Amino acid sequence: MEAPRIEPEGQPQPERVDWEAFYQNYRKPGYVAGFEIVHKLGGGMFGLVFKARKESIGKDYAIKFLKVDDETVRDAVARELETVRFFAQIDHPNLVSIEDKGIVDGIPFLVMSYAGQDTLQKRLQNDGLDRDDALRIFAQAARGVQALHEHSLVHFDLKPANIFLKGDVARVGDYGLSKLVSESRNSLSFSRGTPYYMAPEMLQRRGDSKSDIYSLGIILYECLYGDVPFRGDSEWEVLRKHEHAEPEFPADSRPGDRAIVRRCLEKDPDQRFGSVAELLRALQAPVALGESLVFDQAPPAPPAPAARMAAPPPPPAARAMPTPPPLPAGRLATPLAAPPAPPPIAAAAPAGVPRDPAASPYGMPWREEPRRNGPVGLMVRGVFGIIDLVIFLVMLPVRAVSAFTGRGIVWLLRLPLRLLAAVAQLVGLLVVAGLVLLVVVTILNLVGAL
Repeated sequence: MEAPRIEPEGQPQPERVDWEAFYQNYRKPGYVAGFEIVHKLGGGMFGLVFKARKESIGKDYAIKFLKVDDETVRDAVARELETVRFFAQIDHPNLVSIEDKGIVDGIPFLVMSYAGQDTLQKRLQNDGLDRDDALRIFAQAARGVQALHEHSLVHFDLKPANIFLKGDVARVGDYGLSKLVSESRNSLSFSRGTPYYMAPEMLQRRGDSKSDIYSLGIILYECLYGDVPFRGDSEWEVLRKHEHAEPEFPADSRPGDRAIVRRCLEKDPDQRFGSVAELLRALQAPVALGESLVFDQAPPAPPAPAARMAAPPPPPAARAMPTPPPLPAGRLATPLAAPPAPPPIAAAAPAGVPRDPAASPYGMPWREEPRRNGPVGLMVRGVFGIIDLVIFLVMLPVRAVSAFTGRGIVWLLRLPLRLLAAVAQLVGLLVVAGLVLLVVVTILNLVGAL
C-alpha cells in the first residue's frame, strides 16, 4: 500500500508522532490510500480501530492505528511490524486476517479483515449465550490460537473482547503485534496483556505459547461460570492472585470441568496442557477443521463363545459429541458430559433379517429383505408391473428410432466404403491369380523348350 502520507520502506520516518494531524485529516479521502474511513469501532491498549471501506470494491475492513507516544515505544512497534509478513500468510477461518501495514503521520497502522462489532465479551455481558453456544465459540477461538502456535506465533493478549463474532463464526483478532517466537522461550517485547487474563509469568516479562493456554483457561472459566476467577480492588491485587491464588469454583460445577480449568491455570507453565489441541481433546471438542466426531480407540472386548456363534461382535463405532440441554442464560455451570455408549449395531437390523456388521455400514442390511407375499404386496407389485409395461410400450418407438438413427445411419454411411473395400479385395485376388498363372505358364514353356 502506497500513499502520499505513508513513508515507503527504507526511507527516514517522521521524527515524531503527530496525533493532531491524524485527528484533523483521518476522515479526508486518501488519508490511507484506497480506503475511506467510515467510523470508529473502538480502542484499547494497542490503539484505535476504525471501520474503513475499500473504495475500489466497496468491501469493509478494519484499520488499527497503533498507539505510540514516545520514540522508544515507536521503535519497538516498528520492529514488531516487520513480523507482519509472517503472520499475514496465515489463512484460517477463526483468525482475523492481516491484509496490509503502513505508517501515516508517524503512526503505524494495520489493515485487517472486518470481523464485525460483536464480541464474546458483549455476548457474555448481555447474558445471551447458553452453554452450547459458549463452548462452540470457545472451541473456534481455541482453533484460531492453535493456528497461530503452529506458525510459531503467540497472541499474548487473549480475552473475550478480542474474540469477534460474525454470524456463527468466531475469529481471534488483535494478534498483529504478537512476537514471533521460536520453539524456545523468548521474553515478551511489547505489551503485558490484560490483567484479568494474563499468565503469571508475564509479570517477569516471560511468555510463550503456554501463556496463551493460561488465558484460554480464564476465558473457558468465564464461559462456564459467567465471570473471571480472579478479581480485586486494583490491578496489582489481580496480578498477585494470578501468581499465588487458586481458582474457586461454583458448588454445582463438576470435577471434569474443574480438572480442565485447573490444568490450564497451573502457575508452572510446564504443568499446563502441552498444546491447544490437547486442551480441545480434553474438552472432547473438534481439533481440526471439519472434525465433528470423537472415536473410541479402545479395542472391543472379545465376545463369549456362545455369543460369537449367535452374532459377530460389532466394530468400534464413531460417537458424536453429546448435546447437553441449555441452562439459564448467564450461568453455564453444566460440564461436558461423557458421550453415551452407542446402541449395538445388531439391534438396528430389521427383525428377521440377519446381517453381517463387518460387511456393511451401520443401518444397512447385507442382503435384500424377503419379498412380501400378502395381498397388499401382490397388489403393489401388480401396479408397478403395469407401470413398467406402459413405460416399455411408450419407449418402444423411441428405442426403434434410436436404433435406426444410431446404427442404421452409420451402417449406410459405411456401405460405400465396404463395397469399395470388397471391390479392392476382388481386384487384388484377380491380380494375384493372374500373376500365379503367368508364372505357371512361363515354367511350363521353359520345361517344354528343354
